[in-house]
Amino acid sequence: MKTPSDNESIQEWMTSDRLYEEYLFFYLLICLFWFFVGLFSIGIRIPVFNDIQNLILNSVWFLLLCVALSVPKFWYRLIKGKNAYLFQATAKVYETLDSIEDIEQREQVHKQITSNGKLPPNRLETLSLAFLFAFILFDILYTRCWIRDLSLVWQPDWVNACIGWIHNNLTLPPINENRKFFDLYFSGNSADTKLKQQFGDEWAFLASPFGDAAMFYHFIRVMMFVPILVALSIVLWKPLKWMGMQQIDPRNIHSFMSFLRSCAWSLIFGFFMAIGMLAFLTNANWFTLGLIDQEAWFHNLYINGLYIFIVFGVRFFYGWLIFWKSIFLKLVNKASYN
Repeated sequence: MKTPSDNESIQEWMTSDRLYEEYLFFYLLICLFWFFVGLFSIGIRIPVFNDIQNLILNSVWFLLLCVALSVPKFWYRLIKGKNAYLFQATAKVYETLDSIEDIEQREQVHKQITSNGKLPPNRLETLSLAFLFAFILFDILYTRCWIRDLSLVWQPDWVNACIGWIHNNLTLPPINENRKFFDLYFSGNSADTKLKQQFGDEWAFLASPFGDAAMFYHFIRVMMFVPILVALSIVLWKPLKWMGMQQIDPRNIHSFMSFLRSCAWSLIFGFFMAIGMLAFLTNANWFTLGLIDQEAWFHNLYINGLYIFIVFGVRFFYGWLIFWKSIFLKLVNKASYN
């Protein structure tokens, strides 16, 4: 088993035999399987049940799918057996670790091989992957079961409070002087044109029952922005390093030219982070058409790929934090030494 370098090429990354990525590949396939199960099953209606009863039934099924997503190791063992290659390879790694008698040295080796991807994803990484797929399944649940005839089938007081909070922080055209955090504005793109044709202007849209459904959906996306970003960062933190991120990581600055190069990358990553965050958090009708149009829902699913660019930026600027921290510690040590 070859030892990966910190600055491997894309070709080396693609041909690597890291257990972390091999586990992640199979876990991803398992999660995709349950995603497609949910895609084709969530939303099934029983004629004798009313809308709320069907929502409850599908919610229970959604929770069962979440449980299935959270135990990919169980499904892998069920399919491949307890003597599967990955389990045997993992056991060999732990046998090597157990053969090291010095506890401190064993911990250092364990930390190193974990960083190099020679161990499977830990429980936090596995649950983070499951959470990402669970959120997409919840999106399906909300679109197909919580909304019926362009209105919410269940709208308790706490939901109204969430909708009211969005309204109180919403900027509507004509743009007023005291801008608020969220924007509701029908631009000239095709999605907004369809909404304008169906509801008229932004005020009529907001006053409709579907307006409540859209604003509650935006509230959910705002509240889930950080958890989604954290979960995706946890899953991709190591693979981003191996995909070549290590080559531009500011913590690896070793010359003035590499410093300038990292500064240039900062502008690029900063731009994508700003655009992504503003779009996800402030645009209250960006994903709205997907609530009533299946084709638009799939298009919105692709748009969520912007989260990956934000994670790139998060990891990159974390490298700057480590870089300046090391500079500060060197200055402190030099001052104390003098």
